[in-house]
Amino acid sequence: MWAERLSEFAPGFMANHPALSRVCERGDLVLGGSTSLGVDDEFSDLDLELALSDEDVAAFDEASPTRYIDFTLGGKLGSIMVASVDGWGVRIDRCDMPLISELRNAIVLSESAGAAGSLISIARQPMKRDVSQAFFFYHYFELRSFHRSGDNPMNRDDGVAAYMNSAQALAHGLRACLSLDGEPYPYEKWVWRAASRTPTGQLIAPAVNRIMDHLAADALRFPGPESENPLSLELKGLRNDLVDAARSKGIDEPWLTRWWEHVNQARTATSRVHW
Repeated sequence: MWAERLSEFAPGFMANHPALSRVCERGDLVLGGSTSLGVDDEFSDLDLELALSDEDVAAFDEASPTRYIDFTLGGKLGSIMVASVDGWGVRIDRCDMPLISELRNAIVLSESAGAAGSLISIARQPMKRDVSQAFFFYHYFELRSFHRSGDNPMNRDDGVAAYMNSAQALAHGLRACLSLDGEPYPYEKWVWRAASRTPTGQLIAPAVNRIMDHLAADALRFPGPESENPLSLELKGLRNDLVDAARSKGIDEPWLTRWWEHVNQARTATSRVHW
């Protein structure tokens, strides 16, 4: 419904906007965000991107102090973000996972140059094995690192520090899960929604749900020791599930257990692969 309504609304809106009117006829208009994921509720909005050449982005910038243009349609808030289609190409090649995930679900409303549609097709290609393994390596390492960094805060009953480390550990665990299953991960708001639909995500779902239960029960204020903290124990269970899933896919590297010996390799792994 919204794709059809936006296709009717956007051309006239852009033609009457002082900055968008300069470039809109040469751009590709793409619907993304929650609407393209099928989420349409009182909290969702309408996210459009106008993909332009670098030359047209520069022309737009001369006429507008911002690349974010808002509107309202049918009582729902929306926005048009001006984006560089050339920049998209570079970011896809460098495995910008949130962008790739976004484009995989995007809906092209109109095309002038056709560049956006071509890049969306590239984003929808299956993830290559070396990309999957590099991103799993990186995020698994970060999961282990943040979890380990939470040990002393839990021993000290430092709830804020324990929360910050635990949240980062869980976020990296979910990204590791998606990477292992060959799925690009979205940005944080949607990462659990995406992970819960993959095979490895379903494997770790019980641990994630128990983590939420422990947080609700105030496990961050557990008075130590860390080795008995229910939140920390669930994070250990989650990481063990990831190890089992990795081994089932033929990954049985030394860094699965002795992760701390592979800092440089882990943190540069993603820079060596291309989409």
